[in-house]
Amino acid sequence: MLLIRAPLRVSFGGGGTDLPAYYERHGGLVISAAISRYCYALVEETPDGAGSVVSADYATQFRWSPARLPTMQPPLALAKAALRECAERGELDRGVALALAADAPPGSGLGSSSAMTVALMQALATRYDHPLSKPEIADRACALEIERLGMPIGKQDQYASAYGGVNMIEFARDGVRVSPVRLSEATHAAFRARLLLFWTGRTRDSASILRDQRQATSAEQPEVVARLSRLKAFAGEMRDALEAGDLDAFGDLLDAAWQTKRRLSSAVSSAAIDEWYEAAKRAGARGGKITGAGGGGFLLVFAPPQRQDAVRDALAQRGLTEAPFAGFDNAGVARVGRLPRDWRLRFVSKSMDRRGLRAAGSA
Repeated sequence: MLLIRAPLRVSFGGGGTDLPAYYERHGGLVISAAISRYCYALVEETPDGAGSVVSADYATQFRWSPARLPTMQPPLALAKAALRECAERGELDRGVALALAADAPPGSGLGSSSAMTVALMQALATRYDHPLSKPEIADRACALEIERLGMPIGKQDQYASAYGGVNMIEFARDGVRVSPVRLSEATHAAFRARLLLFWTGRTRDSASILRDQRQATSAEQPEVVARLSRLKAFAGEMRDALEAGDLDAFGDLLDAAWQTKRRLSSAVSSAAIDEWYEAAKRAGARGGKITGAGGGGFLLVFAPPQRQDAVRDALAQRGLTEAPFAGFDNAGVARVGRLPRDWRLRFVSKSMDRRGLRAAGSA
């Protein structure tokens, strides 16, 4: 039995410029960090050639016969598409049983769909002796989600999860470039110490938000393109502030970028999100944002250590739950060991209990 994990991510600036509708014309740029929350894929061979997938996050499973792969339809279309992809490449010549689980609910804005794709495809490739490099797994994950499944998403999540670390990721018509942000040891520790995550209790459909943005960008609506270009500029300025060790400037840029992003679409924010954000600012936060495309999920807050208790109190009074994470993940997608053969279902159960932050009805 083989266990692969891929980290979730928080994106600080440039989100939306990783959509082809923007970067193929103007070039995209994102600043993001992989964090110590993960998607897991556990895989083992089956003696009879049949297959199965069990998902903790959706509380469901499916099975198929050796002679016929499943069609790419819900539930778990992502896993079915990954299996077909591997089979078409000649990498799935034996039966396989998969167990999938994540450290965050689906639709929470931490890139869990793409991180799961990265973990799942690397697990299958490694099991069948075709382990992939980080650029290969990111590229395959993008192709699976965007081309095969037609999801209206960008490319930042797959690369953030595959590579790990704090990165500047550039997108162009001819490819993707990942460059680590050069942080001193002191800045790295201080930067991490200022980041807080809070679960809003609301999941959202990022595809609908991104689909609207893609359509507006494709139509070259001037106000949308101008805001995306400003978000790209903010991302570059954030990189410069981090490398200079100027965390106050980074916090101010994070705030300015959120104020720009929330104007991209009425679905990015809401009256409740605006109130939570302003409460955090009044309590001493320097900046923040809703993670992912917006609309719900996690609220990321950037606050100096001496103001964090006040921020926690302000958001707890409004029903938000803090979601601690140990730090940044610098490894990216990785094999984390083998488990006893009877551990597959117990692993899924433990993952569901451990996350503890699932939204009602998210299964």
